[in-house]
Amino acid sequence: MGDQWDQDPHTTNNNNNNTGRPTQDDIDKQLKEIRRVVAQGANEAQVRIKRVVDKAGDYWQQVQAPPTTPRQASSVEEQRLRQLINAWSNENWRVARELGTYMDILSTRVDEIWEISLETRWETRAMEIISEPYAGHATSRPRPVLPVWDYELPEVTGLKAPPSRTRLDSMNEIVSCTSCNSTGHVLCSGCNGRGWIVCPECKGRTRKRCNTCRGRGYVSDWTPGEKKPFLKKQVEGVANNFSNKFSDVFDSIRQQGVPIPNPVDTDPAGKGPTVPCPDCVNGEVNCSCGNGKRVCTTCQGAKMSLCSNCSGTGKVVRHREVTRHFDLRSQNRFIGENVIPAQLLTKSEGDLVYSAEVNETLHMDAPPDLVPSDVWRTTVELVESERKTADRPGFDPQTFPRPTLQVVELVRIPYTTVRYRYSEQEYVLYIYDTEGHEQFYSDRFPARWDRVERLMKAITTDLRAPVQIDQQEQPDTPVTNSYSGGYRVPIEVPPYNVDEEDDDQTDPRPPTTH
Repeated sequence: MGDQWDQDPHTTNNNNNNTGRPTQDDIDKQLKEIRRVVAQGANEAQVRIKRVVDKAGDYWQQVQAPPTTPRQASSVEEQRLRQLINAWSNENWRVARELGTYMDILSTRVDEIWEISLETRWETRAMEIISEPYAGHATSRPRPVLPVWDYELPEVTGLKAPPSRTRLDSMNEIVSCTSCNSTGHVLCSGCNGRGWIVCPECKGRTRKRCNTCRGRGYVSDWTPGEKKPFLKKQVEGVANNFSNKFSDVFDSIRQQGVPIPNPVDTDPAGKGPTVPCPDCVNGEVNCSCGNGKRVCTTCQGAKMSLCSNCSGTGKVVRHREVTRHFDLRSQNRFIGENVIPAQLLTKSEGDLVYSAEVNETLHMDAPPDLVPSDVWRTTVELVESERKTADRPGFDPQTFPRPTLQVVELVRIPYTTVRYRYSEQEYVLYIYDTEGHEQFYSDRFPARWDRVERLMKAITTDLRAPVQIDQQEQPDTPVTNSYSGGYRVPIEVPPYNVDEEDDDQTDPRPPTTH
């Protein structure tokens, strides 16, 4: 319709009257075509929905129904497995209900997986030189300094140990203090060796502001005048006292370098007659320092102070300390048929068969009781490979960390493989962990909503199938596929039989409504 309206108006019929716009007759034709296509689409949708509804019952019967006959257990172990599977299927909303009751067990196999857990505590050592003031105690002759790993230090228990410091005995040395050149005294830090500081009150000017007149040089004239009532005198006294205190606060702030105005007018000249201040000269009085200086309170004028490193002795005692830092590293390895993901096996409890600290060399030919030889061989190899890490070439053996404690745990995780049939399909289920803590794993299982899923797939397939309307049932339906609009499938519908008058031209198609 849009393409026809965009054509050149000179190429259209003569009824356009050279205006470039379609006539009413052209608009009516386009409206008839749109109504016909919309009616065709509605008719096909009705046909498809009616066909699906008629066949919905057949679809539900055709989908494969789950078994309805309970299966009987042939042994006590099979009964236990069926009860466990029922508990799992009822708790898991994705698995078919009562799976253990209706499943056909094809075979079962009991096996085990061994988890090797190795925790290693790595220790790093470093030597530091610490100085302290000399207290007058005699020291023995210092011993030679050995490598840091040659010292026997206190034993540390536990895999997770905090950092520690150990002072080495017989390693004290008395040396001269380099901070004071062995004099025991240094220049005073408060006065920089001068013995005095600038007076903080007068700033070295030897004069300071008068507190009576606040540096103005005049005060209010208090000559008795007319007699005032008692209440008025009390109110004026309280107001003056408050304004003076408020003004003192702002004066102290301004003296610290903050340029703020005084919101309280305390100038006596604006409140009446004034007289010269009797306590100062031009608003200033002499400072108590006399010369603008004060004695340094840190050194009391001595210009020197005791050295903080040697406490005035001129000597320090230098000793050595060994710092120790610990780091814990863990390794896990599973031995056996790896049918269950490792992230699930690490969360299982299992049976702890062997647990010990590795204090001596392990031998592959002497496995502990209840531990298979292949599991023990892998354990020994894992422990030795961890120890060999500290002996790698190219690293300083004194600064490189060493394993000082190793703990090995061997855990046995039993599991049962169950192969079963449900609704003519075979599945595999793994039940692992110890009794009372069973866990389940299966990559595929009978879905609880499998019937509904297959029903929806059948209905969706039927809805997508094209509709073929029988022409014998609707002989008056015009067949046309000339419309190329945005609809997926052209749909035929019966025409609208409404009479209309067409004066200008005759339409060969059956009459339709506007």
